[in-house]
Amino acid sequence: MAIDGGGTRGGAGGTGGDCAGHGSRGATPSAELAAEMRRIKGVMELSYGQLAQRTHYSRSSWERFLNQKQLPTRIAVEQFAAASGQDPRPLLIRLERSLAHESAGRTGGAPAARPGGGPVGAAPADATGDAPAEDGPGVRPVVRSLALLTAGALAGGLVTLLARESRLRHGL
Repeated sequence: MAIDGGGTRGGAGGTGGDCAGHGSRGATPSAELAAEMRRIKGVMELSYGQLAQRTHYSRSSWERFLNQKQLPTRIAVEQFAAASGQDPRPLLIRLERSLAHESAGRTGGAPAARPGGGPVGAAPADATGDAPAEDGPGVRPVVRSLALLTAGALAGGLVTLLARESRLRHGL
C-alpha cells in the first residue's frame, strides 16, 4: 500500500504537525529523506519500537535515522519501506541524493587541491609535466571499498588461522 502526500498524521509514534524541511526548496536531501520517512511513519502509525520489531535495526537506530542524527544505510531504507508497505525506490533515490550531497560537502563540491597542484588522489604529473588523464568520478569510493573488502578478508583469514591453531593446540 503506497501513501500519497495527503496522508494524515498522528497515532503511535507520529510526529504531529509539519515535518521540518519537507517540501521546502532549501532543505538538504538528507532532511528531505528523514522528513519523508517520518511522514510515512506517522501515516502508517508506526512507533520506533514497531519499526525495530519489523526490521533488523533497534529503536534507537530508527530514532537517529528519522531525526537526522545519522544517515540510514541502504538496507535500513529498504527494510523501512518493507515494514511500512512502501515502494523503496523513491526513498532510495532520496538516499542516493543524500549520499551525493554529503560527499560533495566533504570535498567542497570540487576536488581538493594537494601540494604540487592537481586534485587530491590524482597521480602526479609525469616527467614531461603532463598530468595523466583523470580516472573520473567515483574512483576513490571504489578504491576505498576494495581496501575495506581486502582488510575484511585478511582479518577473516587471520581469525580462521588463529582458531585452527587454537583447536590444534587443544587437541580438538
